[in-house]
Amino acid sequence: MCHGAAVRSFPSPTRDEPFEGLVHGFRFGDPAATNHIAVLPDIYGCNPFYRGLSERFAQRGARVSLVDPFYGLGDLPEVTREAAFARRHKVPDKKFIEQFEQFCVVERVTGVIGFCLGGLYVFELARRDLPVALVGLYGFPQGMPNADPLPVPFDYLAHVSRPFTMLMGAQDISVGPDIVARLSAISPSAPAMDLTVYENAGHGFLPLIDSEDSCERDVAVDALRRIDALLLRSTVER
Repeated sequence: MCHGAAVRSFPSPTRDEPFEGLVHGFRFGDPAATNHIAVLPDIYGCNPFYRGLSERFAQRGARVSLVDPFYGLGDLPEVTREAAFARRHKVPDKKFIEQFEQFCVVERVTGVIGFCLGGLYVFELARRDLPVALVGLYGFPQGMPNADPLPVPFDYLAHVSRPFTMLMGAQDISVGPDIVARLSAISPSAPAMDLTVYENAGHGFLPLIDSEDSCERDVAVDALRRIDALLLRSTVER
């Protein structure tokens, strides 16, 4: 799976406040903070991993919105890839991203981070030229099947002008090592994309910040350093 269990290196949430509107989810941190980070989770939803990450951002001075793309679709009947994808397929991607884009404008979001499915959404937000800091992890440049599909990133990356960062693992079985290699190959012709591929990493490497394996941990530490540098700031060029 992508992420699920709480990460020991992240703080336990002290308080999260549900919100509803253009999108739904949970808020963390000071509502008056000028730095507003929106977190887009993977297919497993707003689980303890994402709550801990959101609290971590909040404790560093950000207002955080952990967005739930699966609102109204119910809880997972079981925490399995099959159940998660069955629920994921019910999300109308284009409609969701249009509502999320409006949310970012209305709520003055300064940065977006997306994981897996959320990483695909980051590609699309860059295509739409959303004027915020954009960071994706393990996104799907080949697109994902959906009844209301988004354009395939491979088809438009060369034409994107909005800068964004994508962090991938070369051994990513979920995205496909061949797809990651293809993304690396076209990276020079997609100047807006700041791509980092960790050679010995797979899918879902950020929780490995808790790993006792120094190589695994070093990848996660470097990824988190890059994320912090992009998102933990109070102003973004608009």
